[in-house]
Amino acid sequence: MKSINKEYKEGDNFMIKKGIIITVVILMAACVFSACARKAKTPSAVTSIEQKENKGSQQESNSLTENTVQNVCIDYQIESYKNVQKFGYMLFAQHINDKNPVISPVSAYLALSMAGCGANGATKEEFYNVLGNDMLPLSDDMMNRLPTTGDWMNLSIANSAWIDNKFVADATWLGTVKSLMDAEVFQDELSTEQTMDKINRWINDKTNGLIDTMITQPLDIQTRLVLFNTVYFKGKWELPFESQNTRKEDFYIQKGQGTANQVEMMNLYLTELEYIANDCMEGVILPYQKNDINNDGTLAFIALKPTGEETIRDIYSKLTDEVISDLLAKGQTEIVNLKLPKFEVTFDKKLNESLINIGLTECFEEQKANFDQLGKTINNDTLYIDLVRQKAKIIVDEEGTEAAAATEVLMMDRGAMLISDPREVYFNEPFIYMIMDMQTDVPLFLGILDNPNTETK
Repeated sequence: MKSINKEYKEGDNFMIKKGIIITVVILMAACVFSACARKAKTPSAVTSIEQKENKGSQQESNSLTENTVQNVCIDYQIESYKNVQKFGYMLFAQHINDKNPVISPVSAYLALSMAGCGANGATKEEFYNVLGNDMLPLSDDMMNRLPTTGDWMNLSIANSAWIDNKFVADATWLGTVKSLMDAEVFQDELSTEQTMDKINRWINDKTNGLIDTMITQPLDIQTRLVLFNTVYFKGKWELPFESQNTRKEDFYIQKGQGTANQVEMMNLYLTELEYIANDCMEGVILPYQKNDINNDGTLAFIALKPTGEETIRDIYSKLTDEVISDLLAKGQTEIVNLKLPKFEVTFDKKLNESLINIGLTECFEEQKANFDQLGKTINNDTLYIDLVRQKAKIIVDEEGTEAAAATEVLMMDRGAMLISDPREVYFNEPFIYMIMDMQTDVPLFLGILDNPNTETK
């Protein structure tokens, strides 16, 4: 097994020896997404790569037959999302010292759940300890609630499994990932340039062209299984920033020091916003426009900064799911003058060591990993996870709609009448931000902005 301490670099090939590769790809374009339900799907047969691209062809393919995929249904009632919340905060804490870090806890959770439902024995127990023994109900619920398409936002989540011809996937596992996670499943020889191109085209399509190349060399000849999760979203602020109010202003890179960078700073004036605070931090909640005005689901951008002399890393060390829930519960509507920088961040990281540090260890060990519920190779070789990688891109700007802009004007007018001394909340220093599902307090995306002028990779 390769050393987990080797840092991933842009353009590195996915190399694996008799193992599993799990790759998580997250793309955020603009700043918004919402929730809606989807209809349950009946799983179809596993598709060969050629069959997928040549529908209607009479050419014999190496895809599995319809009868080899079992439809999987589970009955459940979600009582708590704490396992997703805790997983997200623990995982992000492993990258707290990176520059401009951002991760998607939800995307990592979904990708790992695809692998976890094929684990057995002590390996399965580790997945339960880290993700919770309700990882399948939670994954199914998120796949049902989150995707949406409409005038204000588009959010798509896609999963896929790429299976080598020398691996025979378990029918129950296939049915689980297809029924509960809508995974597309392909089977072919994985170590060819043709397969590399097909994978890159699949990712390019699912991310709307924002990631056009993920793999730069053919996979190793002993690669047996590759799992992908992609998230793409684009949407509108409910209260958009007026572009004429964006100007060059100071952003202080280090708290308490005079050095500042000039950044594009967006401004909202005399606007009704939900203000949140406790004894060491303060922030605001910026809601996103919903596609369905009758949908109670709400997604919001949350920004937090220190109120005292502590650094943003000090503040994050105090964040837990309970602290966030308490902050949100005590939020109050106030008239606010807000400054928020425009920024674009790309974050591309290998997560193996981070996951080992929070309790997933055996799955990375060639001699200990137990994934016998995934299936078996023709030589009965043992599978283990060789790589978990996540790539995220976030773009935050003024983008909005006419309807939302009209709402902002009305609020500005009301604010001017209600209060003459608005609260000033200026994010002109490093701050924590989240894209939050306000129904469940689950952070869909979680990051720290250290420097708006740096596109970190």
